[in-house]
Formats: sequence, structure tokens, C-alpha cells
Amino acid sequence: MSRRPSSCLIAVLALLACVPVQAERADRTKPLVVESDGKKAASVDLSKRTTTVVGNVVITQGTLQIKADKVDVREDAPGRFSATALGSAAQPATFRQKRDRVDEVIEAQALRIEYDGGADRIRLVGEARMRILRAGQPADEATAAVIVYDQPGDTLTFEGGSPGSSAAASRPRLVFVPRAESTEAPR
Repeated sequence: MSRRPSSCLIAVLALLACVPVQAERADRTKPLVVESDGKKAASVDLSKRTTTVVGNVVITQGTLQIKADKVDVREDAPGRFSATALGSAAQPATFRQKRDRVDEVIEAQALRIEYDGGADRIRLVGEARMRILRAGQPADEATAAVIVYDQPGDTLTFEGGSPGSSAAASRPRLVFVPRAESTEAPR
């Protein structure tokens, strides 16, 4: 039997593509700072432009913040950074960033977070959760096996789990909270 996505799911995913989630643009020009508790290993390979840090690692770049148990950071020739942050089921890797020009913050967590500074893309893999805080209050949220946050395209995409995984892990779940009425022009 063929499994086709329901028309309701397709409509919700199409609607979500319209949800604006632009990251803070000034973050791209800020230095990337990597810190850890110093209790575990940290290594730098200058010729390969790679750094591996283990032990309560915190990466910041402007308002962008990633926390994880282990982080691998790479720098390409033009000086753009990429990082892979690893967490666990007990303590997932986390991501947080202020949105550009609005009072909203994006928070996310997953078993693995892949940050591509050149493409301005965040990929959350494994038990991924993302939510938007408006004026500090929880608003829209999503869970999926994989969530990709494409900052320049101002889009989010969601992928379910593999066949045979639990029903909860295999179905993206999106929750939209109505915005309070205001006199502001729509974004």
C-alpha cells in the first residue's frame, strides 16, 4: 500500500513556508567564539583549519548561540565557519538566535546540530525541536526527525523519520499560535 501525504499535511507545510524566520543579519560579521569547561580535550589543527572541543561547549557569534557536549569547527578559505555540535538524548545540543528586526527568538534542540556559516543554514538532526518566542513568550513550535533553517531563504523545512521508526518520531508536528492583533503592518 502506498503512503501519500494527506492534503492537510501538505497545506500545513505550504503555510509554514510562509512563516518569516529571518536571523539577525549582524551576527554574520561578528567573531565566532568557542568556549568549554576545560575539563576535557580541545584540539586545533592549524593546517586543516579545524578545531575540536569537548565538554560543555558554547559557541557564540553575535546573538547566535550553540551549546553541546562536543563541537567540531571548520573554517574555509574565505574565512567562513561551519560547526557540527553533538548532544545526547539526555542532553541534546541546543541552538538560540534572535530574529532580525523583531522581538522574536528562535530556540532549538537536537541530537546533532550542523551550522553552515557560508550558507547561513542550521540543520537539526535527530529528535529535533524548534520554537519561536515572541516577546519572550513561547509561540510557534515544531518537532521532526530533521529540521532545516535556511536563513537567507527565510524558510524552515521538516522531515519525518525513517520507515519503521516510532509514529511520534516519523511525523513532523507543527503548532501555530495566533498572533495578537496589533496596528503593525504585516511583515
